[in-house]
Amino acid sequence: MDGTDVEVRPVLAEVGRINMLFALETGPPGPGWLPLGGGCAVAPGTLAAEVEGVRVRLAGLSAEPNTRVEWRVAASVFHQGLATRVLSPVLAAGVCHGALVDAARFHGDPHRRGPVVLRTSQQRAAPVVGGTAELADWIERTVVLGVMARVARGLAGAGRVAPGLLRGNTAAALAGAVRALGEDRPEHAARAEAVAADLLTRPSLDGTGGYTGTDASGLGVFRRTTCCLYYRLPGAGYCGDCALRP
Repeated sequence: MDGTDVEVRPVLAEVGRINMLFALETGPPGPGWLPLGGGCAVAPGTLAAEVEGVRVRLAGLSAEPNTRVEWRVAASVFHQGLATRVLSPVLAAGVCHGALVDAARFHGDPHRRGPVVLRTSQQRAAPVVGGTAELADWIERTVVLGVMARVARGLAGAGRVAPGLLRGNTAAALAGAVRALGEDRPEHAARAEAVAADLLTRPSLDGTGGYTGTDASGLGVFRRTTCCLYYRLPGAGYCGDCALRP
């Protein structure tokens, strides 16, 4: 990169085509939208309401009547889904376009019904000038130790959920984003995996999992050391990266 700021809107429009998890709306946040960088969006009360909404939706998807979903299971599902939605566009913007998109400037609508939708009003981003280590630094500081650490603290204030599980969720979300990017943009797969491998050795994610080899397509295979608890839902099984899989 030549050090020139990058226009964010076309970058996000382009990486949003990878799949819906990479989609990030651009434009001013609407009425009632809250910034993920702090404040009410990551307060225990707001997050408790988010988790309750997930509990209701998960129970509704079950074929068993009167299904009750454990709070910690719903909290984990919510957390990993949010981690994926935050990490994916930040990773892709950095890897594919050399743009440092700021997750602290993402906004969410706590009054919506259905899946998470995020929006940013950021118009220009600083460029990546120092390679994969700089991008890993950015993701760790702004996402892992920034937005997702604040969310984890808020969830701990709202109910009982293991901190190690939430760290594992963040690692799994990172690995999932790397894999999806690599499948859609194979020319960027090695760079994305290098960023993830760097992050997984840092204290913030150390011990949460790692790459165990490659599959037939040449993409890295990630295995986590904790379980997201998805298997505890009626009719659910283990995720592909689950520590409980044989």
